[in-house]
Amino acid sequence: MANLNTGAVEGRAPLNALTQLLLPEIALPVLVAARLPFPVKAAASVVLLGSILRTFLTATSGVVVNDYAIGSAVLGNTFFNILLFVWITDPMVEFRYLRDADPSPLASRSFLARLYNSLRVIRNYRLIGWNTQIPSVPLPFKGTRTQFLYHRVKQFLWSFVLTDFTESYVYPFYHLYVPGSTDPPLPTGFDGLLLRSWNALVWLAMTYAILKMYYEAASLLAVGLGLSRPEDWPDMFGNWSDAYTIRRLWGRTWHQNLRRHFSYWGKLVVRTLHIKRGTWLSSQTQVYTAFLLSALIHSFGDLMLGRQHFGRSFPFFLANAMAITFEDAVIALGQSLGLGFGKEGPTRAVRLLGYAWVIFWVRYSAPMYVDWMFESGVVENPVLTFSPTRTLVMPWL
Repeated sequence: MANLNTGAVEGRAPLNALTQLLLPEIALPVLVAARLPFPVKAAASVVLLGSILRTFLTATSGVVVNDYAIGSAVLGNTFFNILLFVWITDPMVEFRYLRDADPSPLASRSFLARLYNSLRVIRNYRLIGWNTQIPSVPLPFKGTRTQFLYHRVKQFLWSFVLTDFTESYVYPFYHLYVPGSTDPPLPTGFDGLLLRSWNALVWLAMTYAILKMYYEAASLLAVGLGLSRPEDWPDMFGNWSDAYTIRRLWGRTWHQNLRRHFSYWGKLVVRTLHIKRGTWLSSQTQVYTAFLLSALIHSFGDLMLGRQHFGRSFPFFLANAMAITFEDAVIALGQSLGLGFGKEGPTRAVRLLGYAWVIFWVRYSAPMYVDWMFESGVVENPVLTFSPTRTLVMPWL
């Protein structure tokens, strides 16, 4: 049984970073770059997939939050990258970098050139600059490298401050999320509703700030060292003003790092089921495919914490798919009646109503995911090892 608070998972072997983390990350780009017959590549990919599944089931880093991140963000992503780039599409044939000075197909280039480009594809989650770039990516930065670095440093500092502020609430007041045996119970009634709503808002802001901070640090390093261009690093998140529906919240405002999986798998399912493209059924099929994939990727993190936890992340993602179906039906009804929709889209009143709906839904659905994160011990230690707020401000309060 897992002792989640200490991070120890009984019966599991210590994670070998070299063979269980680094090896799959090296093997996949080599496999993509190699011009081997498909049966050979498929067989090799099955071995890789099996080794990753074995890691999910038998290994532990000894730290709960690391296990969850490895299972979902690292190996979970790699698992579906293998399926995508070996089984569904061939980047060496179908992909083209739009700013590439060499017009020749990737498949015709040397092995080292193919390997370099396969690495670029695999690590470029939104496929920025490629002919397969996902939709709804924020506009690229317009300006010089120096201007980009100055702009991105300001963004990074803002994200750092937001991370510090939110972590300075979540961790010192952990008992307001998960009361211990000696802590007073959380209030009920309207006071309890307000507290839980505030807690959910702070946790979501913390998650947003941490993801944004890491991305901005990576972009500063890559552009500062001359490894990539400013236009290769558009903002990670879209505009919050776009989030007046649940569909737009997840499809435009939130990060799109997994969308390439959703797009290819969604189209594959629609094509396999012979569903006509552009129809309501096609749209809904792709929505449920996307959220099912997201649930699976996050549930690999559950699995790293123990087999008994597999699927704890599912309800949140599937509930969001159902919420989109509901709102699509309401929007279609409103449009058919001519209510609140003009030639330029929804009216201001409808957008305000939409924002209220999104806030209500996020408040209602977030505990499905947030509560599980706290109960499992995933949210246990702050990201920032040094906190100006906790070190310099809170002792005086």
